[in-house]
Amino acid sequence: MSDTGTGTGTAATVRRYGWIGPLAAWLGVAWVELADLSNASLLLFVIPPFELAVWLIALTLTVRVASRCPARAAATLTTAVLLAGACVWFTNWGVFHPASYWASHRWAFDAVADRAQEGRVGTSREYYGQRLPAHLRDLSTNGRAAVVGHQDGKPVVFLPQWIGIPDDAGGYVHLDAPPRPDLVVDLFGAPVRVAGGQHLGDGWWYVLPGD
Repeated sequence: MSDTGTGTGTAATVRRYGWIGPLAAWLGVAWVELADLSNASLLLFVIPPFELAVWLIALTLTVRVASRCPARAAATLTTAVLLAGACVWFTNWGVFHPASYWASHRWAFDAVADRAQEGRVGTSREYYGQRLPAHLRDLSTNGRAAVVGHQDGKPVVFLPQWIGIPDDAGGYVHLDAPPRPDLVVDLFGAPVRVAGGQHLGDGWWYVLPGD
């Protein structure tokens, strides 16, 4: 009888305080997302994996709590799907696989391209460009879009995925026209030929120093 009572009490304690772990993990996720950590130099090998790890820990702990709900299977599946979608959206793996990140965030890249054509993005004269709207900032490691060149009066807009120290960078560029073979842009100190990069589609390229 005593053992049963102890077991019931333990289960009740777990149910009562089980939310503390997920809450702490989600506070970590919020800090990572709001801190605007940039992939500067060798940090590009640290920050993206760290961000993914924080998300996966929060996701795992939350799914474990959901699995204790009365409607266990439905709650667990729904929670897992929603959080997996959020993880895919908010984590940026563009430096490791540019094509899949571009494809999975296509509407956001299209939004940047539309704004560039309308003159709402890429018009700043600041060296690192202008701040993107809040819902698009994850596309760039510093939350900015910069103009790094022109062709026939059209701006080449750059979304850096990493920034070198003291100079150079790599990432996504957009031009609303096929780039000329000799079109060279300045990626924060590194001259790069756009046509030598990886063509993604709809005017988007992934370019790195040396291309």
